[in-house]
Formats: sequence, C-alpha cells, structure tokens
Amino acid sequence: MCQRVTCKNCGKATYRGCGMHVEQVLSGVSKSERCDCAQSGGGSGGGLIARLLGGRKN
Repeated sequence: MCQRVTCKNCGKATYRGCGMHVEQVLSGVSKSERCDCAQSGGGSGGGLIARLLGGRKN
C-alpha cells in the first residue's frame, strides 16, 4: 500500500510505495498541489518498487 509523503525537493504532496494506490493516497490533493519533480527530472520517483515497475507519480 502506498502512503502520502511530502517531497523533499518541492514540498508538495507525493506518494511512497508501489504506485498502484496513488489516486487513493492523493485524493483530496489538487493536481496543482502534487509534486511533479519525477516528471521534470528531479525528486525521488516514489520508491524503488514504483520505479522498477513503472509506477506513476501524480
């Protein structure tokens, strides 16, 4: 199961975990308040398993 965390780079909401529960974990967080560091080349990418399995970071 994923969990909501705060990005150390931008301070916005993101997730840690497998990447399969992102929408559940980030429900109530608008798209503009979500971290997009992994999409722009920075940040942690959400964890090892998510990166290996191609999990999304929204």
